Amino acid sequence: MIYLIITTSINNKVGNNDQEHRRNRYIDCIKSSLKLIRDDKMIKPIIVENNGQRNTYLDDLGCDVLYTNNNAFYFSHKAVNELLDIKQVIQHYNIDDDDFIIKLTGRYKILDKSFIDLIKSNIEKYDAFVKFFNVCTLKYLYDDCVLGLFAIKSKYLKLFNYSHRPSAECEFAIFVRNFVKDKVMEIKTLNVECCFADNLRILTV
Repeated sequence: MIYLIITTSINNKVGNNDQEHRRNRYIDCIKSSLKLIRDDKMIKPIIVENNGQRNTYLDDLGCDVLYTNNNAFYFSHKAVNELLDIKQVIQHYNIDDDDFIIKLTGRYKILDKSFIDLIKSNIEKYDAFVKFFNVCTLKYLYDDCVLGLFAIKSKYLKLFNYSHRPSAECEFAIFVRNFVKDKVMEIKTLNVECCFADNLRILTV
């Protein structure tokens, strides 16, 4: 089974705080991404939002929504809150160790099914699918990666914890290198449109 976990945080604590832009971006990106897998019986999409149980516009997007309280915690970077959300989804849905999780940042738009199809056609051979790349320098780096979209078996996310150095992207890349090793497929192109929270910069990788 493959789970598409779409991470969201309506009340953002850091970066740009344009709530209308954030709402519109979430709705547009999530609808677009869900449309790509609408008829795919192998993939279950789940939205997770971390500002507490309540009614939100996410409820109208046509898939499960799990609300957590993890945005109440303060860490050195928001990736820790996001990881807590993902682990809570794994626990809530009793996701098996060998099930795959595609993690997608909700403000990022998957432009086509190429990444998903790549996972499905190589699911028996690899345990993780990651693009090793620095989104600031726009260059390949061995120990850096795109955190907005990746796929990995659930058991690795259960093991992984941030130690708050040197960056979330580097920490996850190093973890994948050390634990998944030769069972990671290095992705050249994700075809995902990123929207960065700090300045709303758009980048397709």
